[in-house]
Amino acid sequence: MAHQPTVLKILAFGSPRSELSILQSKITSINAKHGPFDACVIVGDLFKEGSDGSELEGISLPIPTYFTIGQNGLPEKVKEQLQTGAGEVAANLVFLGSSSVFTTAQGLKIGCIGGKYDVDHYVTAEAVRASRSSSDPLSPYLTKTSASQLLSHPLLSPQGRNPTSLADARTTPLPSAFQGLDLLLLPSAPPGISLLSPSFTASGVSIGQSALELAEIVRKARPRYTFWAHGEGFWEREPFGWAAPAGGEERWTRAVKLGQLGGEGTGKKARAFYAFTLPAQMPTTTLPTPPANSTPNPFTLPAKPAAAEEPESNISKGKKRAALDDQEGAFGDERSKSQRTDRGPPPDNYVCTICNIPGHWLPDCPQKAAGQGPHPPEGYKCKICQSPDHYIRECPNKETADRARNGPRPPPKGYTCRACGVVEQHFLKDCPVVKERNEMRNKKKELGPAECWFCLSNPKVTKHLVVAIGSETYVTLPKGQLIPTIPKHVAQGGSKPLVPGGGHVLIIPIAHHPTLLSIPAEDALPIISEVESTKSALTRCYEKYNAVPVMWEVGRLSGRGGHAHVQVVPIPKELAEKVEDAFRKAGESQGLDWEDEPEKALARAGKAGNYFKVELPGGGKMVHLLKGNFDLQFGRMVLAGLLGLHHRVDWKDCYQTEEEEKDDAVKFKKAFAAFQS
Repeated sequence: MAHQPTVLKILAFGSPRSELSILQSKITSINAKHGPFDACVIVGDLFKEGSDGSELEGISLPIPTYFTIGQNGLPEKVKEQLQTGAGEVAANLVFLGSSSVFTTAQGLKIGCIGGKYDVDHYVTAEAVRASRSSSDPLSPYLTKTSASQLLSHPLLSPQGRNPTSLADARTTPLPSAFQGLDLLLLPSAPPGISLLSPSFTASGVSIGQSALELAEIVRKARPRYTFWAHGEGFWEREPFGWAAPAGGEERWTRAVKLGQLGGEGTGKKARAFYAFTLPAQMPTTTLPTPPANSTPNPFTLPAKPAAAEEPESNISKGKKRAALDDQEGAFGDERSKSQRTDRGPPPDNYVCTICNIPGHWLPDCPQKAAGQGPHPPEGYKCKICQSPDHYIRECPNKETADRARNGPRPPPKGYTCRACGVVEQHFLKDCPVVKERNEMRNKKKELGPAECWFCLSNPKVTKHLVVAIGSETYVTLPKGQLIPTIPKHVAQGGSKPLVPGGGHVLIIPIAHHPTLLSIPAEDALPIISEVESTKSALTRCYEKYNAVPVMWEVGRLSGRGGHAHVQVVPIPKELAEKVEDAFRKAGESQGLDWEDEPEKALARAGKAGNYFKVELPGGGKMVHLLKGNFDLQFGRMVLAGLLGLHHRVDWKDCYQTEEEEKDDAVKFKKAFAAFQS
């Protein structure tokens, strides 16, 4: 792993699209005023579509500037020049390749992958075979082969970060916090980048469909900065961290979507450049400090831990759902209280079934003493990361610790599982027998797709209300939407709708999942990415009609479950500042407590959590973790009060004929069509 002995100053520019004289002027000016800069990277398209490459004539840049293939590919003239082995196409303008890692003399590590993402070209067997056999390294398309090529680079694997030669071995290795790429240039947004970001919805940036391998590249590269420029707008995401071997986070990534420098865009041009510094990375360098505005990592969402090895029995070998955190209580300490009075310390092989820690009896567990409240008692510390803010079962680093051990923490010597009788193999909560019983119990309760009103496969679904269908989700108007749209309803109170057709919609995953948080990790990225992209498109649509969105989700796994969906309602812009206060006051009246750190609360809740989540017009979020009964109409009730539509809290009171519903759907579909990516 190359050392970086000094601080580096870097510039990044979005697509120049053949306006290279403007690029040259900008770099020269910024370098003179704020430099000297050590390097510049071009993100997106250096050339416009159909360019012959003549715009390179007379171009000379003051600092080393690097580029890769964008959405438009390269001019034939430039291809011919590169095929001779010359990487420099103009003075200080260097081609990185279409899929490569390049290390500069100062130790700056730049990774890139370029090309247009075309689903048919990318995924068909013919395309894969063609890309493997192609000798053209300058293909204008992103392919599975180019993605695999970058993923196989030594710097993108832990093994590759270890010394591979005597010269490397003699060099003092870098701490793991300094291992990974410095810059990663992507052709489009990696799927999932908008997850857990408070600022995304308000950014106006749209996240289109892209190759899932881009997310895997980010995971393996752990870049300090990643950039893309495809699409409109500028957005700087909050930093997110990467786990350290010993727990906690040690390295942070900043993701930036740049606007385009050249060419014509729609509306006001977005910011197209970004200047930043990269601190030195040497064995003696102080480790980076956590950024104040960091979020959980969207690329390391909790995954299912590997199942414990099952004892030889008649246990089903089918796919199991992880047990809930409190399910061990069903098989807990069965001795009577009278047998446990005046007890001394527990034996060495006794482990508390609440916190899975030896050293105290179950009734003395600090978590039990605290009433299993949302926050640990004073003096409590998580054994994994030493934080006093959460219980062990809620630790964001628990999955990382489990994976590092190739499974959950093993029990102490002599520990016997009460459910299956196996010794020293697994804790009660990880027992396959317990999981089997809970699986069968839940299977009896769960609502299946054949009975679900939101599953498109159900013939009873009201399909005339559907206004958009994507790869992973669809958008539909609800039955009895909150916004009145027909004259007789408007006459009962409220005003005419701002958005054609009302604009109250549901975003629904096509696959049947009870909540968005419960979607398995292997399926979550494309679904959640499309949900976020749809939210962004709806925000832009509402803006045209002087409205802003309020979005909420009720995530419940109890009872018979249901089908995950997000409700989105447009409200007048002038009411945007009143939304949070309205939810807080309504919550107080119903005894709801709002989490101080919404995203961290959702991360603690995990796949088995029940929650109510609100996304405010300004990008803020409110989260209440459900603990008992909850009014499923709470979100609608709050907005009905804010909009003066108290008489429309119950959707059944907002009946429309099928013709009236179809009319609303047609109107909104037409209004929304221009904003879909």
